[in-house]
Amino acid sequence: MNFGLVYAMGARGLQAYAQSTYGVTMTLEEAELFRKRFFAAYAGVANWHKSVKLSKERVSRTLGGRKYRWRDNASVTGLYNWPVQGTAADIVKQAMADLVIALRDSDAKIIGMIHDEIILETPASDADVTATILKETMEGAGAKYLQLVPVVAETMVADNWAEK
Repeated sequence: MNFGLVYAMGARGLQAYAQSTYGVTMTLEEAELFRKRFFAAYAGVANWHKSVKLSKERVSRTLGGRKYRWRDNASVTGLYNWPVQGTAADIVKQAMADLVIALRDSDAKIIGMIHDEIILETPASDADVTATILKETMEGAGAKYLQLVPVVAETMVADNWAEK
């Protein structure tokens, strides 16, 4: 629900999402109150929303500096989404580049990346050490971009990705 609110979900959308995803029935008034309390608690998000809406410029930037130029009819949802998702992509790409160096002396290999997940293959005997390297590398990459927010990565060891 938090992501939905960050990306401009209205009270009706919140009401429908709560019901379909969590089986929670909310009245429209309760959904409006939930939104109001969310933005009161996260005033920085509310201020960011306001600045995006008021801005005449239709260029978004990630924290890494990449920019995207929007058409005049850009949706507010897109204007909110691109800097957040783009920064997440900047972070995971930085982590991938850093991992190449961090894994240089190991038998671990990067075999895939899906959204914000990096999948490694390593001998079972090295799994815990490799997981620690991955966690530290991802958190370090995140800290380069999100300097004021703690970045915590989670790792999991499994025989294959389907078991995660």
